[in-house]
Amino acid sequence: MTARVWRGVVGALALSVGVPMLGQAQGACEINDSSPYQINGAKQYVIAAAAARRADEVPKHLQNAIRVLTDDPSKIKNEAGRQWMLVRTYAQWLQRENAMLIMRRGDVGFTQNPAGTHNLLLALDSAATTLETVLPQCREKVRPYRAQFFSEILNKSIAAMGAEQNDSAAYFANLSLQVSGSDPRPWNVLSAVFQKQNKMDSAMIAMEKVIVLSGSDTLYTKVKQQSRYNLAVMKLTRAEAEGAGATKDAEIAAARGLLEQYLKDTPGDANAAQALGRAVRLSGDTAAVTAIFADMLAAPDKFTADQLFEAASNAAASGHDTDAATLFANGLAKNPYHRLALLNYANVLFSLKDTDRMAPVVTRLLTVDPNFDRAYRLMAGLWQLRARAESDAAKKKVANDSVLFYLDKQSKTTPRVDVTVAQRTGNAFVVQGTVSHDGTATASWTMKLELLDVAGAVVATKDVVIGPVDAGGNTTFSVKLEAPKAVAFRYAPLK
Repeated sequence: MTARVWRGVVGALALSVGVPMLGQAQGACEINDSSPYQINGAKQYVIAAAAARRADEVPKHLQNAIRVLTDDPSKIKNEAGRQWMLVRTYAQWLQRENAMLIMRRGDVGFTQNPAGTHNLLLALDSAATTLETVLPQCREKVRPYRAQFFSEILNKSIAAMGAEQNDSAAYFANLSLQVSGSDPRPWNVLSAVFQKQNKMDSAMIAMEKVIVLSGSDTLYTKVKQQSRYNLAVMKLTRAEAEGAGATKDAEIAAARGLLEQYLKDTPGDANAAQALGRAVRLSGDTAAVTAIFADMLAAPDKFTADQLFEAASNAAASGHDTDAATLFANGLAKNPYHRLALLNYANVLFSLKDTDRMAPVVTRLLTVDPNFDRAYRLMAGLWQLRARAESDAAKKKVANDSVLFYLDKQSKTTPRVDVTVAQRTGNAFVVQGTVSHDGTATASWTMKLELLDVAGAVVATKDVVIGPVDAGGNTTFSVKLEAPKAVAFRYAPLK
């Protein structure tokens, strides 16, 4: 079984644009913006720029503010006040209509290296960071100055991503990091972009940045939790593709840690519990597997069919066949025609030698997937168990004859259908697979496919033309139908 691994990765990212309140102190933050004279002079220039009636007057006032703050900083014995006025001055530069993010230093107001360039976003971030370092209690006072420009740029990134403009989305996300390098949300956007571009290493690095930068700030709880979950599932997927070794063990351990932290902060999340079960199973910790699916055994109504099927597979893989059987049965009560669950459940019941429950499960599997040759082998296994348990000679012969009959059916199944994908994608349901032909001549078939809801009612149909397929050859098929209520499929026998 394969866990349902993806969640939305960018949800609830859009930000409103806030306007800084230029003179408001917050909490215990107190900044002297009136002395020495350089700082007071810069303040008067900033006030004059804000009050200017002519647009061409604004740059002159802002240039003067930068000049008095940067000509000889060593003489200004008030670093917090100096950085505060730099924040306000850079903000005014950036608020101008058609403002440029990168300007010539001389045009900004610097007298040193006037021909060089100056990135105003980086400068604003640097001044704000320095002020927060000198006066940590002023973090909230500074936040709006970052937030205004950060929000505008990040929202452009989100809009570009929604329009499938990945390069633009990445550009604006990286740009927003210049004004707020400690904010995790641009990295959240980048992780989504990298996934779309199939750059999984980069996506995982971006998720790690989200987790670290989010810290304990409740503002970022949602993106942090999303990154924990997605990163854990990606690590599990990699681990399953790895051979045994230290790398595999490290990926599993990391995934398990991420999921345990996720569930600590969001207890009871069924998807995360499902993924954690996968992680502990891969780690070989059978006791932990048992603890994880205990809740699913006790209260199956709290979980989806897919979550119960995943837990059942984890239980079976760790040797807990009795629990696996219960979990499969509970899942099939919610989605009775799930092909893979029927197949796995039948195998568990075979291991338990429970022919009474196995018979209807294999029978239903054959109604869902009648050209699946291994289903006939399961039916042969069912009769083999019955033959071994039978003491009446006549009944034993009937059972043994049935074994031979179904083994013959398996060997003569043609065409053979092997369904490789059967899952929901948005409002659609996808069925894909391979058809193999062991006949003596080229042949074609029409698969009469039906999609089913949770009650087994038909919600969509399609005739799928397969072939022509040469004798001894095979072909593939892929069907995608819009059917919001579909959870399973079946098809009529191909003959």
